[in-house]
Amino acid sequence: MKKEIISNYIENVIQTCKIINHNEIANIYDILIEAACVGGRIYICGNGGSASTASHFQTDLNDAFSIALKLMPATCLADNISTITAISNDYSYDDVFLHQLKYILNKKDILITISGSGNSTNVIKAAEYAKNKGNIVVSMVGFDGGELKELSDYYLHVPVDNMQISEDLHLLCCHLLSTLIREYRNI
Repeated sequence: MKKEIISNYIENVIQTCKIINHNEIANIYDILIEAACVGGRIYICGNGGSASTASHFQTDLNDAFSIALKLMPATCLADNISTITAISNDYSYDDVFLHQLKYILNKKDILITISGSGNSTNVIKAAEYAKNKGNIVVSMVGFDGGELKELSDYYLHVPVDNMQISEDLHLLCCHLLSTLIREYRNI
């Protein structure tokens, strides 16, 4: 039974990998390079496991950009626990990313949201704010894409009804994007 569960999970990951739209990854790469080259910052947010992916992606992006372009333009909005708890306490958890963006988002910046369901309220509110300000919104979503897919200018949609596999492949795509950026001068 255990081996069957392991085998099925791995097979589901492999099959889902095969249906990821490579153009979505390439388009996100282009937007990240463009934003960095014009002096824009990349803000990233997500909840739960997606917050961990956002934090990991920020680290990998800054490493890749430091190699390719000698700069570090990425910031994860989920990384400062005291800021998150203060905003949650003083305002609402639904505003933890929106409230931060109000004071830091500039015209050249982009927002990357990560949500397995595509329906996390605090991530949606951040995306709506960025869109209303005229910023580009990029999302990584699973399931049917939820509201975030509709709000986004660019997205990576992992079309699977499984949160763990969606999160697995979001991280895989973050690693792909970081690898592409690291190889920027050779592409």
